[in-house]
Parts: sequence; structure tokens; C-alpha cells
Amino acid sequence: MPASTATLPLSRPSLLDGLAHAALARACAAFRQADAAGQGLPPLLVDATLGNGHDAAFLLSCAPPEALLLGVDIQPEAVRAATERLTAARQSRPDCQVQIFCRGHQDLPQIWAGLPPHLQQRPLLAGIFNLGWLPGGDKSCLTQAGTTLAALDFLLERLMPQGCLSVHCYTGNQGGPEEEAAVLRRAAALPPRRWRVVHCRDANREAAGGRAESLVLMERLPVSRREKQGTDLPPAGMLGRDGRQVQKFF
Repeated sequence: MPASTATLPLSRPSLLDGLAHAALARACAAFRQADAAGQGLPPLLVDATLGNGHDAAFLLSCAPPEALLLGVDIQPEAVRAATERLTAARQSRPDCQVQIFCRGHQDLPQIWAGLPPHLQQRPLLAGIFNLGWLPGGDKSCLTQAGTTLAALDFLLERLMPQGCLSVHCYTGNQGGPEEEAAVLRRAAALPPRRWRVVHCRDANREAAGGRAESLVLMERLPVSRREKQGTDLPPAGMLGRDGRQVQKFF
């Protein structure tokens, strides 16, 4: 049978981007189902590498009601492009809040600490990293293993059960293979009783001299009924709106 000549829209996300989006949308759907009565605190979502804002706009489109999206990028041109895209995206999600910071993602602890107390109490539901350089931007401005791990560790400590972190890695840039290896070591060390880690990568590009990509998904597993009965922490996302307890689920 001859190959189809049908064309797809150029704005279509890559296969790995599509897998990342599906995993993040799954986490958002699980949150909405668990909090169907709307009694818990709305969640936080984080795009730790805003780029041109495509991933952040997707997160906003599937976010639970009244969610807060934090977007971070160290490059002013990325912040400008993402702000424009998210301003348009918010027209269909006026219930959600968006805060954008022109800072490196290693500054997430300081950004978090600067939020009002009632926002700091919100459960972290999802986070996404798209490593490497800004598409169409300065290729000498790259993410680095050390700063990426600092941001990743901070989010891992705060991710709620059924939440998901996605890291899209690239090996074709300087330092890319080392950054991917560092992320994989960190993900592989997560306790399997608490986490599900999936790694997808190109199988035919690196050997051919191309730029291999990979995707690392880290899902915090749901808390079992027995664990809920034996802990002092309330179920994730079920704190009252006046709750003050900081949630950590590492």
C-alpha cells in the first residue's frame, strides 16, 4: 500500500511532546476527579522552561479550575513570546491565574517563597521541562545539568500524589548528553513504591549522527488507603481553602 500523502499541520507537537502532554493532561484529569466537589485548594502548575510558551499554553488549556500556572525562563525574548501566547490562551481560561518570571529555573525556591502564603499552600500537580536552547533563539544559551537538577529536585519534593513531572531532553547540544544522564540518574533513584518513572527515547537518530531526544516522565503514585490512615497529612488537594499546612510528598 503506498504511503499516504496527507499532510499534518505544522503546529502539531512532536511525538515526545504529545506523550508529555498526554501524561500531564492525565494528572489534571485525576485531580478534577478526586476534587469533584471543589472543596480542596486549586493546584499549582509549573513550566520551568517557558520557551515560546507552547507547553505552558497546553497546561493552561487542561488545568483544573482556578489553577495557578507559574512560568519561568531566563531569556527575556522567551518571556515576551510566552507572555503573548499565554495572554491569548487565558481568554478561554479566565478562571486560572498565570505568573511569569524572567529568572532561571534554579530560582524556583525563591520564586515559591515569594508567593503569598495562601498560594504556597496549593498542591503542585504538574511540571514540565523542555531542555536545551530556545527554539529560534541563541543556541549558546543552554540549560545546564546543575541548575536543571536543582529545579527538578525542588519540584519532586512538592509533587502531590497522582501528579506528574515531564522532562524533554536533547543530546545534540553541548552538555546535552550529560544533562540527560543526570536527569535519568535522579529519576532512577526515586523509590518505586512511591513513583512510576518512564523513559522514552529515539532509537534511530543518535547512531546515525542525528540529534537524539528523550522524554522522562515521573508520576507520583496515589496514596493507598492504608497509608492515608497511617499519616497525619490530609489527602493531596483536599486541604480546606483556609488550610495552612505545607504539603510535601517526596
